[in-house]
Amino acid sequence: MLWAIKKIYRIAGNAYWKIFGGFALSLVWFALGAVLIVSVVGLTWGIKCVRVGIFVFKPFGKQAVVVFDSPVADALWAISFGAVLGTVAVLGAITSLVGLITAPLCVQWLKVARVSMFPFSSYIR
Repeated sequence: MLWAIKKIYRIAGNAYWKIFGGFALSLVWFALGAVLIVSVVGLTWGIKCVRVGIFVFKPFGKQAVVVFDSPVADALWAISFGAVLGTVAVLGAITSLVGLITAPLCVQWLKVARVSMFPFSSYIR
């Protein structure tokens, strides 16, 4: 019975998330991933962007664990794209706190912000 409640919460939360900004942010991740995959140098970064885009599309019910096992790649990412995408996610968290109806999304925005800043050291379960 408890698994059914969790599944309903996850489905409703992901639908709610897509309405209030998650769909647009996942499209940004997919577009960035496609651009990086086309370039030969950014292939591994592009694949990671697509994986994070899938996570951003449906974050409810998933956990993101940051281990910091590739600090050089994360530092390069934070300087180039991570700062912008992380800032967008933090601004999404701040704006979700403004409305009472969107307050539950704040936790998901912060989870996405953490993965946006450190995608190479993030493991999504």
